[in-house]
This record gives sequence, structure tokens and C-alpha cells, in this order.
Amino acid sequence: MRPAGLALILLFAGITIMVAGCSSLGSVGTYNQGGQASKVQASLLTQHEDWGITRGCYYTVQYQVYNAGSTPANNVKLGVMLIHINDDAVRDSRDIYIGTLAPGASTTVAVELDGECLKDYNVRAVPVYEV
Repeated sequence: MRPAGLALILLFAGITIMVAGCSSLGSVGTYNQGGQASKVQASLLTQHEDWGITRGCYYTVQYQVYNAGSTPANNVKLGVMLIHINDDAVRDSRDIYIGTLAPGASTTVAVELDGECLKDYNVRAVPVYEV
């Protein structure tokens, strides 16, 4: 095998090792606005990490956002954070506007968050809304 070919194989093997080192955990967020009947919940559906040459490590998470209350939830927003496990530092965050959720309604949202390879993270989501 030529040295250039071996170098490419080793490079790709190194990338695979870095991707395998990325990890994250999910969480469920709920927020009850002022004790009202609406209660919006965010449940983690999927998560995975990936690595790209220009971007580095990033995490894709998908949440189901559900109105478990008996009144509409208006101006629903979901704040999603990638938090370092050791020191609770927020590495990246995104706010996603969802809109109005009727009682019993749900929607699915996905977001990409930038992280670092070989670090452990928790993913947290906090829904905020008006009743």
C-alpha cells in the first residue's frame, strides 16, 4: 500500500474514534405557566452526534412538544441547551418558535447544537408559552 493511501485510512480511522467519543444524554422539560391548566411538555425522541471537517462535532436532537393541559398554549417556544456534564456550562443553545398548541396537540421539532468531540453533554429542553 502506498504511504498516501495508508495516511488516508489512518485519518478516517481517527475521525471515527472522535465521533465515537461524542456523547449526550436527554432530558424532559415541563413548564406550567402560573399554575394555569395548560401544561406543555417536551420529550426527547432522538439524538445523535456527528462530525464534519468544517464544523467539528455537532449534536442533532429531536423533541416532541405536547400540550397536556385543557387550554391552548400560545406563543410556544422551546429552548434547547447542550450542557457539559462536569461543570453545567452551556456549550450551545437554540430557541425554537412553535406557535399555538391546542389541548392534546403535539408537534415534533429538531435542532442542531455545536459541541466538542470527546466531551460529555446533557441535552435539556425548556418549553415557554402563554395561556
